[in-house]
Amino acid sequence: MYKNKKAESGIGTLIIFIAMLLVAAIAAGVLIQTTGSLQNKALATGQQSKAQISTHLEVVNTVGTDGTDGRVENVSVVMKLAPGSESIRFSELIVTVDTITNFATLSYNNSNINSSYSVVPLQNGTNHKEGYLVRGDVVEVNLQLPSALLENQDVRMDFIPKVGIPTTLDISMPDIMTTYRVHLYP
Repeated sequence: MYKNKKAESGIGTLIIFIAMLLVAAIAAGVLIQTTGSLQNKALATGQQSKAQISTHLEVVNTVGTDGTDGRVENVSVVMKLAPGSESIRFSELIVTVDTITNFATLSYNNSNINSSYSVVPLQNGTNHKEGYLVRGDVVEVNLQLPSALLENQDVRMDFIPKVGIPTTLDISMPDIMTTYRVHLYP
């Protein structure tokens, strides 16, 4: 009889041990699945944060045209992506022009000629896509201003991408403008 009682308690202990192993295995599976999900979310958040911080435009040159009468009617801005930037879609890029007397928001190829900008590619990058500014592209952005920029006037231009950091140009117009092309920046 003594031997049978030992066997009965051994089987009970074995059943409890197997149950504990099953519970531990299920808990480990849940932890692994949760960890994988959190890792994927962290990677996605990191990529979005990187794009928000690193994406912006680099202005190479800014020229005003038709400045012979002391008024600049059109402005051309040569720009490219800054190093590490993600691609920017022109239809999602907003350009604002702000003077002490006037403010305008320009959109890409808008039918309203008084509040739009157009883009002329000067150099295409290796992965060039129409309607986008990608790594290696150099473009000329032609601004159709709603009113002329005058001599000795301060102008602020903001180029605001959907994702990324806005690029701001603070320009002081020359005191006297007598040439057709007026260099404004840098």
